[in-house]
Amino acid sequence: MSIEKVLSLDISSKTGWSLILSGPGSISLEKYGKIEQSHAPETPYPGNYVDWATLCHRQIAELVDEYKPDILVIEETSRGSKNAHSQKILEWIHFLVAKSIKESGIKSVYIMSEQWRREVGCKMTKDEAKHNKEVRDYKKKNKTSIAYNKDGKRVGVIGRKHVNIRVANEVFGNSLKELLRKKDEDTADSLLLGYAYHLRRQKILEMEKKYG
Repeated sequence: MSIEKVLSLDISSKTGWSLILSGPGSISLEKYGKIEQSHAPETPYPGNYVDWATLCHRQIAELVDEYKPDILVIEETSRGSKNAHSQKILEWIHFLVAKSIKESGIKSVYIMSEQWRREVGCKMTKDEAKHNKEVRDYKKKNKTSIAYNKDGKRVGVIGRKHVNIRVANEVFGNSLKELLRKKDEDTADSLLLGYAYHLRRQKILEMEKKYG
């Protein structure tokens, strides 16, 4: 198994991305970041969405041109957003990226969100579950939508994005410029996408060693 340059993408109007080197028993984080969020031009619909999707795709294409990965690992779109227009721009960007993949012939893998979260171990800890119970109990007892801890600090429920960020920090902490925070959730997702693909490669390697 050779070392593979992997560019993983959490595609949206603010795409999170990471570049890793995946080798036999080793993983190295080379680059990571997020394309700054863009918005639909103030021109008539649907032309503005066409222009918006084209802009987002162009920014992704620039990443591919700059880093020349061996493979793209992309989070697959889910069943849909509550906001129809948000889902539409996501699907249109995905279409343009898929078109580029088809035309260039670059290797690609799509992974559903629930799949990569399961494969990298994005599970809530007992402490996180306990925290959430305390927050909900506080809100119920005090008939309020806002909760505070014993020090008087406002606290909220820990969700899947918080768990993703924690796991990304645990896996890649030594390679990050600084630990990821809530604002870095798209970057965290891209890191774990790449990590899930790396783990899959390691399983294949183990099977080859076991069965020749």
